[in-house]
Amino acid sequence: MKKLDLLKYAVLVISLFLSYQAVEAHDKNFQVDGTYISTKRDVTGDQKIDIIQVQGLPYEEGSKFLKKIELSVESNRRTIDVPLEAGYNPDLKIADLNDDGVRDVLVTVLMEGRERLISSYAYTFKDGKVKELEVPPSVPVMAQFLDGYKAEIIIEGQKPVVMDVSSRKQAYDKLGIYQNGKLNEPTELLVDPYSSLDFKTVFGKGKALIGIQNVKGSDERDPILEIKSVWKYNNGWQLVKAQVKPVKGSK
Repeated sequence: MKKLDLLKYAVLVISLFLSYQAVEAHDKNFQVDGTYISTKRDVTGDQKIDIIQVQGLPYEEGSKFLKKIELSVESNRRTIDVPLEAGYNPDLKIADLNDDGVRDVLVTVLMEGRERLISSYAYTFKDGKVKELEVPPSVPVMAQFLDGYKAEIIIEGQKPVVMDVSSRKQAYDKLGIYQNGKLNEPTELLVDPYSSLDFKTVFGKGKALIGIQNVKGSDERDPILEIKSVWKYNNGWQLVKAQVKPVKGSK
């Protein structure tokens, strides 16, 4: 083989190798000046694979806070960009949310603050057009302190759950919530928005969205209960069930 032909062959091999490496990297999560997530699915319904990405730009070098987050879908050599609010640790999930036979995109972003709450965004890109979808609302719940160092949580359509919170007696007395076991005034508990929203397969229900909300007592440092809800889409989100579970934690 002539030297010129050999050189051309070597250049071709190297080019193919670099192209392969680029494609491989494109499929994996990695960081380039921030957060980058990439996956491949058909989210337009044309039976062709699309590239779905979430890119984040940090506030400053070394910062985990992303001042700019963007969702993009590349389909048929056309890219659709959707700006999202700033935050931390974006997460990307693909599934058919609204049961129309086409996969949808769900992105959750951790909001700033110690409460570890999330912002959730859902979109359909059916037929190459972006449209925002609703995400499940918070569970309809009423939560309050009762006399005798107790807490009552009522989820709409379910029996009330009463929990003993006497282990926090000293703190609640000091804060003036109770006096000799009696409430000084009616006091509600703090019910957080979602701290987690994820897809799971539920026996007998198929694919569903599972949400986690925390219920707290005197302030954000006083976790009492966790509400786990299961949602299915049927011309809108419907609450399948909600469970209340005590959590360990005190001030």
